[in-house]
Amino acid sequence: MKKVLTFFFDADSLPGKIICSLLYIVFYDYMYKNFVYELFSYIEGLDYIEMTPLKFISWIVISVLPMLTYHRINNVSTFLCFFLYLFVYIPFIHGLFTIYGISNIALYSYTGIFCLLFLAYFSIGKYGVVIKNLEIRPSIPFIYIECFTIFLTIVFIAVRASSMHFVNIFTQIDLLYSIREDNSENFAAKSFILYIQGWLSGAFYPFLLVCYLRIKSRIKTILVLLGYLLLFMADMQKITFLMPFVLIGFYYLIKIKEQIIFSLLHSYFLIGLSAISIILFIFFDKSNEVLFTIISIVLLRTVCVAGWLTQNYYHFFTENPYTYYSHINIINAVTNMYPYDRPLGIAVSYGTQNANANLFLTDGIAACGIFGFIFIGIVFMALMYLINAISYRYRITDLLVIFLPSLAFMLNVSLFTTLLSAGMAILIILLMSTESPIIISEEK
Repeated sequence: MKKVLTFFFDADSLPGKIICSLLYIVFYDYMYKNFVYELFSYIEGLDYIEMTPLKFISWIVISVLPMLTYHRINNVSTFLCFFLYLFVYIPFIHGLFTIYGISNIALYSYTGIFCLLFLAYFSIGKYGVVIKNLEIRPSIPFIYIECFTIFLTIVFIAVRASSMHFVNIFTQIDLLYSIREDNSENFAAKSFILYIQGWLSGAFYPFLLVCYLRIKSRIKTILVLLGYLLLFMADMQKITFLMPFVLIGFYYLIKIKEQIIFSLLHSYFLIGLSAISIILFIFFDKSNEVLFTIISIVLLRTVCVAGWLTQNYYHFFTENPYTYYSHINIINAVTNMYPYDRPLGIAVSYGTQNANANLFLTDGIAACGIFGFIFIGIVFMALMYLINAISYRYRITDLLVIFLPSLAFMLNVSLFTTLLSAGMAILIILLMSTESPIIISEEK
């Protein structure tokens, strides 16, 4: 029995990885066609064109091929890239294979390049290390980071105090969205406070939270939770409220089941998401508002969102000018070349929503089409090498938890937004330069 389970679910089993991926993409196609397209085809740019036999085979091969180089979670880049494979790569490939009006040259150029990129991403560290033990000296004392975090939190509260509210994320959804919209309009011009918010939620808080969990400081752990609560009271984002609980839960889960998670993470998610999607679809009842909301969050907004956004962005930028990276505020401040009068996500959706999307759409297709796509793919690979290079002084289990907020941002916004506004660059600097209690050599 153990051999059978290993064959189907272990990361060292190539047939098992292929079977898990194959099952997931077949379920994904079924859900996309029978739920997303069936109910939400009115969304601008959302298509579902039946694939010809040749395209169907090509779609399967290109979707599954990156798993040939996927291995168990043995570094941070593999962990991050797996979730990009699951929530970006698979939806992207499927979105282009079912889109209306794409030429074969464009289809196979985009999907072929993306496939090569992910084959390379999953190979990082597999055939040797380019850079190792990258750090900044002299190191910053840990207490300085704690004091600076407190300072940033106080500044944030001082500026946002008048707009902070607490609402129940389960029973006061309408009020939550209303306050969120008002706050976004009122503080859109105060970019400095939005940067502070992103740095706290994406860098300082997760870094300190893992440190406090490691040294078993309950009081300081609770203070970080309160910090996240204050952020939620200002931005009204459900993910801000849930993130600390996800971090703590994942910290203890991976601590208890480290080797199992490293070996079986891919099968847990590929099979688990397939099963959850099918169960929700079987019991789907459009007249049941609660169930409809749940299945919409799981399928439309989580599993399939990158697929229909891929189609949306591709359609928009075949008819409208590229941004040439002027959607990045720093670049636009120098070039003043941004071609739209609204933020990128709102412009792409023609003002019907804020269609924020992952780095391969925003920094790739939107920036410069296929050339932007290649460029950001290479930049992302360099970033993965950098993250691996700074990780040798730490337990990989700690780093996976610390980088979870960055991963969440990466799946939804530009890479440069993740680095600059969401604090990923600061997090990298913290890991490179701080005398923290989670450094392995200092725990002995």
